[in-house]
Amino acid sequence: MLNRKVILWLMALVVIVPILVGAAYWLVWDHFFKYQPVTIKTNQAEIQKLLDQVDYVSPGRGGQPIYVITYRSCQQCRAFEEQEFPKYDAVNADTRVIPFALGDQNGLPRSTVAERSTIAELWITRKWDFYQAWFASSDSNWKADGLVVADNDMARTAVVGASRSFIAQLDALLVPNNIHVSYPLVIWHDQYNRLKVCSCSEQVGWAFVRSDFNAPAITGPQADSALSQMLSAVGISSSAKPGSESTAAPADSPAPAPTSANP
Repeated sequence: MLNRKVILWLMALVVIVPILVGAAYWLVWDHFFKYQPVTIKTNQAEIQKLLDQVDYVSPGRGGQPIYVITYRSCQQCRAFEEQEFPKYDAVNADTRVIPFALGDQNGLPRSTVAERSTIAELWITRKWDFYQAWFASSDSNWKADGLVVADNDMARTAVVGASRSFIAQLDALLVPNNIHVSYPLVIWHDQYNRLKVCSCSEQVGWAFVRSDFNAPAITGPQADSALSQMLSAVGISSSAKPGSESTAAPADSPAPAPTSANP
């Protein structure tokens, strides 16, 4: 028969083990799983119709589209574009940016006159180069010179209102999918044509989006540096990385036969 001490230890384990498992699961969820994109199961057709109707700006690439919804003062939106867009460029994805003007709050505007005028111009002209110039600027040096002042033009005021209406309609369609909207809000189709949404205000979630595009984690000089470090770690010179092999034949190899210039 089990003695009293063993029974007490078993009783303690019955209580402690579930607590430890629950705590571990919560930690993993809080630091990882809660940032996963949501697969849309309700209102898919309505959301897609809204995306088809909206006046986004993009470089017009032929690859898989990715919609990025953003507003001017969103710092995480800026970080996403600066850090992630080159990775989608590398796989020819079409980065479709949908800028909108924040609505007023308690009677006070949360956007500037220049911002509203610029958004109206972007929705009307859909010029990617113009968007890039705006993105590269700061509020202090972007005065929207030469643009029609949206606040003084009924049609352009309506366009600014349309950007806000788009957000309101989209939010209403996302609610049944238990999505807590934060920005940048990223929407795309995965390889199985499932519509997905990422409230990508936390960088932890960015890798989930990249994985559906097979986009690289790093690009440009960073990628070259990382590759050089990996090669050095295994004793290979960075000059021998893939694509850098010399095409010269070894000294003891026979000279290659001449080839015709015609196919």
